[in-house]
Amino acid sequence: MTTNYRLKDGDRVVASSPADFLHQLHTGSRFDSEGTDAEYMQRFANRLQELDGYLVSTESPETFLADLITHGFVSVE
Repeated sequence: MTTNYRLKDGDRVVASSPADFLHQLHTGSRFDSEGTDAEYMQRFANRLQELDGYLVSTESPETFLADLITHGFVSVE
């Protein structure tokens, strides 16, 4: 089963799990597609903290996605 996610910028990610969501976000990045998914998640969280002023968990793809949803960066369609 897949879930449709809408990012704050309007982009859409279709993923089968939080880990798949992270992978899709990483491989679809226009500016930061290097390294591992875990490294990307950390860089993404750091950028959000710098730009938007809130911290998202990088403990796991599950907590990362849950925090993105909580802060309104991602919505579930």
